[in-house]
Amino acid sequence: MFNSLQSPFAKREIYFHEDDYCQQELLPHDALAFAEAEVRKIGEFADAHRAAGGIGWTDVYVRQKPPVGFRALGMKKEDIDAVISPHLPPFDLLYTGYDSYRERCRKAAAWGTSQQNALFADWDNDGVITNVWTQFFESNEKSLLATSKAVAALGMLHSLIYVDWAWGYTCELINEDAFASRLRAKLEDLSQSTRRIKEDS
Repeated sequence: MFNSLQSPFAKREIYFHEDDYCQQELLPHDALAFAEAEVRKIGEFADAHRAAGGIGWTDVYVRQKPPVGFRALGMKKEDIDAVISPHLPPFDLLYTGYDSYRERCRKAAAWGTSQQNALFADWDNDGVITNVWTQFFESNEKSLLATSKAVAALGMLHSLIYVDWAWGYTCELINEDAFASRLRAKLEDLSQSTRRIKEDS
């Protein structure tokens, strides 16, 4: 039934927590060896500093910056928008913050099918894209298909890798099917781990 209280001209908004900034990101392929090594270091550090009882950690690892970032590709917002929009529609407004605090992002944009299935990009004063990151947490096939097509389209322009620093995943963007398979496996792994945590609590 049509919702008469919702305007067809309502702006699409999306929010990301500041802690999620670049936790899942796209990087130039030249950063692959660095990313794989850094993922191993993070895993080893986490194992060595796990708190008693397995809940939490006793220290924090400060992730190193990659030797080459997305800015090196020299892309502009319109370059990304042209290949992403056919698969992930753009959001009109983007916010970030923490707890109840929110602020508008003036030099960033987002594209996605929902709050949990989106790609983000920010840019510097010259309009050059500095970072591209994601929130890919929806495992339904429609979302996976849209996501994989969008990321693969970017991969057709430049040789890229996808890194999920929090979950320790790194993969090359070879093609749409390969990325969808890897993302599907990651989301299933995340789902199983979440179930185990709930069962143990």
